[in-house]
Amino acid sequence: MDNIKISNITIKSIKNNPKKGSKEVKFRSSFKNPLTNKRREFLSEWYTVNENYDDKGNLKISSQLQSIVKRDMQNLANTLYQDISKVQLISKDNLTIEKIWSDWHNDRVIKKKVAPKTLAGEVGRFNNHITRFIPRNSILKNIRFELIQSLLDDLYPLGNHKRVAQAIKSDLNSIYTFAIKKNYILPEQNPMPYISVEEKGLSEQIEQLENNNIENHYLEKEELHEVLSIVREHNQQYARILEFQVLTGMRIGEALGLKRSEISFGSQLATIKRTRATHGGASKEDYEGDVKNMQSYRTIKLSAKALLLLQEELEINQHHIIGNPDYKDKGWIFTSKSSNKSDYNGTPLHYSVINNFLNSSETGKITKTGHVKKVGINIDNRLSFNKHISTHIFRHTFVSHMAEQGVPLIAVQRYIGHKSGSKITEEIYTHITKKMSDTITESIDTLID
Repeated sequence: MDNIKISNITIKSIKNNPKKGSKEVKFRSSFKNPLTNKRREFLSEWYTVNENYDDKGNLKISSQLQSIVKRDMQNLANTLYQDISKVQLISKDNLTIEKIWSDWHNDRVIKKKVAPKTLAGEVGRFNNHITRFIPRNSILKNIRFELIQSLLDDLYPLGNHKRVAQAIKSDLNSIYTFAIKKNYILPEQNPMPYISVEEKGLSEQIEQLENNNIENHYLEKEELHEVLSIVREHNQQYARILEFQVLTGMRIGEALGLKRSEISFGSQLATIKRTRATHGGASKEDYEGDVKNMQSYRTIKLSAKALLLLQEELEINQHHIIGNPDYKDKGWIFTSKSSNKSDYNGTPLHYSVINNFLNSSETGKITKTGHVKKVGINIDNRLSFNKHISTHIFRHTFVSHMAEQGVPLIAVQRYIGHKSGSKITEEIYTHITKKMSDTITESIDTLID
């Protein structure tokens, strides 16, 4: 810690102490205000001292207390100086990337700048990727741009890892910007402006385009009915949740984060103000996490079918509230009602449970006791068409249906809490619109019959 220079420490005030033979003493000192260049006096707390005097009648201060007062006054001066100037007095020579990352991450947690899921992703990338290349105790200002570039180049072009590389670049950009704002490093010590994630080659882009069929991201009406029919055979509650997603376009975490208090059946409104989470800052007690972004915090009007699904779920919940002593009612709508896990009765379902149910890699595996695991229904293998089913495909299905109905793109983006310019939403809209435009020529000749 670099200390600012302070003046001599002197006694400011003395007062009586209730304890016989003791006095209370307050000290003063000063430093130069960095904004005004004028003297800035500051005072200590009260200290208790023995009532002993020297030959001149001055109260004696022991050498031990003098050391304590000097330390406390110096620390107080440093704090005051930092508050005035907003300049950090931490030595810049030994700041590690782990220290900077921790400060940056904690700032995001405390200020709730991003959703818990985003925070969890940042933790995972730091622990699993960044520190694999850059040791935790690396001095931030000593990290060369070549080392960061090699980290990203190592991830590219391995499968889907380009997205990981882009996310890591974004993380490091934010970390270095944070360090500059805190005056930990100078702007010219930031290597990130020179870092890039390479674009894929032309042949690789064409191959990706061929494999990335936009129709795989949503369900046609007949496909949706087939999926919901299979799910309904095995779990009617999960079928209600997925159908509710289709009717609202909500993210699965937003649907599972709904409470009764956010639903107005009279005006048919639902307010989306949280996501279901248990990590990254959201406690296991309340399971509440922030929505993904400001656009995600919204109030939408529900259709009659969507309201009916909520009413069905709430009626079942009420049955458990009355008849199930293990059920803890905290206002959640889509809750666990498992007889095998009574401690969870009344808690909101987690999206990983539903995704595992739809397509679990554990299904069919033999346990140590010789039993076959039945954690999911492997729905992809049971369909008459070839698409991967996860909870997010139901949100995209809502988007495709709205496109078919001719609802303006911007209205749909506002309804589902998307930022304008969302790639997948616009791609679905473009695809559906193109399909619809193919029928125009069939209608042209009907103008003149």
